[in-house]
Amino acid sequence: MDKFNISLRDLGAMFIRYEEKQESWNVHMEDGAVEEVTGLRAHHIAVATIAEAQGVRFLCPLCFHNNSNSSIGVHSVICWSSSRGVPSYVKPLPGRWLLVGTGIDNLTLGREPTKTRSILLTGDGCKWHGFVTDGYAT
Repeated sequence: MDKFNISLRDLGAMFIRYEEKQESWNVHMEDGAVEEVTGLRAHHIAVATIAEAQGVRFLCPLCFHNNSNSSIGVHSVICWSSSRGVPSYVKPLPGRWLLVGTGIDNLTLGREPTKTRSILLTGDGCKWHGFVTDGYAT
């Protein structure tokens, strides 16, 4: 596999916050019926600064690289920070990182206690395993 070093700016990175709101929404059942459900719903809110942030979202650097640096069809990566108040049950799990820096251009995802600094995507996807250091994903 090729090595890469891609800026978070090129990956469309943005800082985000996590919020849960009590809401009602419709669920479409297999039989065609529509059922209204009420409960807590998760929201990822874009914020302008690292001071407001509880996490960061960016395009997957491996898929972006393998797609000739095009964002078309590339999935996102979300990295949450437990030290900034994100509950332990919030997906994606289990990783959590310190947000270190003053903004996207010098962001480093540091190690939270009992966690690792590296990012490992699991499941059926690309399995990227890398780091975010000084505004770049490697």
